Amino acid sequence: MKTISVVIEYDPDTKTYGATSPDLPDIYAIGESRDDVLDRFVNSVNEYLAYLRERDEPLPSFATRHEVVTIAIPAA
Repeated sequence: MKTISVVIEYDPDTKTYGATSPDLPDIYAIGESRDDVLDRFVNSVNEYLAYLRERDEPLPSFATRHEVVTIAIPAA
């Protein structure tokens, strides 16, 4: 089993969540909650990997490692 980094963002204007991954830049998902978007993202990844297997194409190596850092910036 491989692990990948997933970035989940909330858009207050549309009140939706979005999920992307630097490991799979062409895969994304949008959902109404954090759990919903994560479920949708995992489903998209599984469908993508099944598609690659079906076509006998190489699977991503997921060799890249990402670090997530939270920083504080002064408010204007």
